[in-house]
Amino acid sequence: MIQMYQLSRLLHDYHRELYTHLEQYEIGPSLYAAPWFLTAFASHFPLGFVARVFDMLFLQGSEVIFKVALSLLGSHKPLILQHDNLESIVEFIKTTLPNLGLVQMEKTINQVSEMDISKQLQAYEVEYHVLQDELLDGPSTLSQSQRVAQLEKTNGSLRQQNLDLLEELQVAHAKIRWLETRVDGLASREAELQSEVKTLQQERTELQQTVSKLRDLLSSLDINSSIPDQENFTNTNNNL
Repeated sequence: MIQMYQLSRLLHDYHRELYTHLEQYEIGPSLYAAPWFLTAFASHFPLGFVARVFDMLFLQGSEVIFKVALSLLGSHKPLILQHDNLESIVEFIKTTLPNLGLVQMEKTINQVSEMDISKQLQAYEVEYHVLQDELLDGPSTLSQSQRVAQLEKTNGSLRQQNLDLLEELQVAHAKIRWLETRVDGLASREAELQSEVKTLQQERTELQQTVSKLRDLLSSLDINSSIPDQENFTNTNNNL
């Protein structure tokens, strides 16, 4: 029941026109979405699509089912709005909608990958429990408008918390991007230094070879004592 309430609230926030249309004919999510949640879409949808859903389910968790349901309903909204009675709407959602083509399947999967509804799901669960607590407490002394105002206040508080968390997340992302840029700069500088070190090593090798040739030449001329040996040259070069 919590999940059906959460799906209804998601429709209200993301696809208001579709939500209003379904409410007009008193079509709640439990009339069409219960099998989706109980079987992870395996009861009505093609096996290839179900396999993709299970991949995402193992990767991201149970909220994937909400994302898939919301994406499917949203992408078929124009067709659903064409139906004007309870039976035809439910029949369309249960039978026609699951017959996905390859293009529609990929579109749904891509939409699901880009969606993030975890904060909304948490807020809607709190709302559901608030409503249930009021029902368990017996007849309320508050009027309908007062209860709505109270729920809207609670929802507003949760939305503010979500905005605060979103701001913190944006700051964190900005810091991550700055650090990534910094790392890229350091990596580039490291590559430059490695290139310079390699060049200096090559020059050192060439100088050692030149010194060796000079020593051989001077040795043949019998004036070896006036030129430092290669070991001393190498040590001096290393000190430099």
